[in-house]
Amino acid sequence: MRAGDESEPATTGMRAGGYYDEHSEYQARVAQSGAALIDEVAGTATLPEHGTFVLVDYGCSTGANSIGAARTALSAVRKRRALQSVAVVHNDVVTNDFNELFANVETRDDSYLTLDGPRPLVLGAARSFFEPVVPTGSAHLGLSFSAAHWLRSQPAVDVPEGFYFSEATGEVRAVLAAEAAADWATFLSARAEDLAAGGRLLVQMVGAHLEDGAELVTARKLLEAMSETARELAGEGKLAASVVDRYILPVYARTVEEAGAPLREGGVLASRFAVDAIRTDPVTNPYLDQWRTDGDAAVYGRSYAAFVRGFTESNLREHLFAGNDGLLDEYFDRLEARFAADPLASPFEDWTLTIVLTRR
Repeated sequence: MRAGDESEPATTGMRAGGYYDEHSEYQARVAQSGAALIDEVAGTATLPEHGTFVLVDYGCSTGANSIGAARTALSAVRKRRALQSVAVVHNDVVTNDFNELFANVETRDDSYLTLDGPRPLVLGAARSFFEPVVPTGSAHLGLSFSAAHWLRSQPAVDVPEGFYFSEATGEVRAVLAAEAAADWATFLSARAEDLAAGGRLLVQMVGAHLEDGAELVTARKLLEAMSETARELAGEGKLAASVVDRYILPVYARTVEEAGAPLREGGVLASRFAVDAIRTDPVTNPYLDQWRTDGDAAVYGRSYAAFVRGFTESNLREHLFAGNDGLLDEYFDRLEARFAADPLASPFEDWTLTIVLTRR
């Protein structure tokens, strides 16, 4: 086991060039599931006495799933104050495809730029959301969808049992849980710096749900399929078995208990945030829904594999395939065939974790 190395970022961003936008139906469904909450938090966030209302979109990727959410939020703000000036700060890592993001803001039908009233100011903050991303106390609303589950850096542990934290046992599992807890506290501490008093924060990310003593973890069956497919390649001599043993997807699905730990009385952030809601909710699978409607397993396999590639490709290329794009293509071809052969064998199951906080 090796200590984590922060020089190895967990991800350089989602697949660029519009690919992630085209294949992120699941992420869109998660964002849509929070529409009522977005309206509520934007409707109760503190408005500035003078000047601009600032909304920060944390982990924006290319905006396909957050631009509409920002529109919902700003609509709620404009209901309260019709001529309120607003700024939207889209935040992601420096390697994110910001060109695609800004093009989406300008052209999408659901863009907040089409709202009545003064034109919103559109800004970008190209830095990790594990740091403050706007001037201290300047943000009034923070939104984050399908992003805060990423760990800050690539875990340096061996998990021969699989590609996911949930397959780790003993000391390795404890190390991953501690790393995830530290990253979550760091994320929240940065938001405490960004937000003004009375500012609201809504975060949705993959979660884990405990039911009748069983641990139900978002994406667990998917990661089992991914691990088994990589081991097939290793068995054929195309990948080193030692590399497969060391690989882990740097995502952690927190439970309600884990998400609330730093915020409860005595927690490191209890004095900075009031907790309005922490819960998990299942989100239905759009690819399975479509397959159950049309019975087209080939389309299901293709759509599901493209969804997975959209958010995992940059990490897999760097940490499993060492830049071998030909082998990366073969890997996703095999996943597609696997998904199509039995749509019910390894579906993406989701328990979305929702956190709503108010800055004290």
